Amino acid sequence: MKQWDLTITDYNTALRIEPKLPTALYGRGFAKLKKGDLAGGNADMAAAKTAEPDIAEEFSHYGLE
Repeated sequence: MKQWDLTITDYNTALRIEPKLPTALYGRGFAKLKKGDLAGGNADMAAAKTAEPDIAEEFSHYGLE
């Protein structure tokens, strides 16, 4: 629904509970990129890919590329 601020807030909540959760890192990174935060988005997505190398493929099933 393109509510990137709310999306980031939701992923931040998940990351407070489990700081290295790959799906939350990748999702937050995606939302940050959509908001124009290239450095933050790329850093989150890189951390997610380090923990789970095929995370991008998993998200592509939901149409997020």
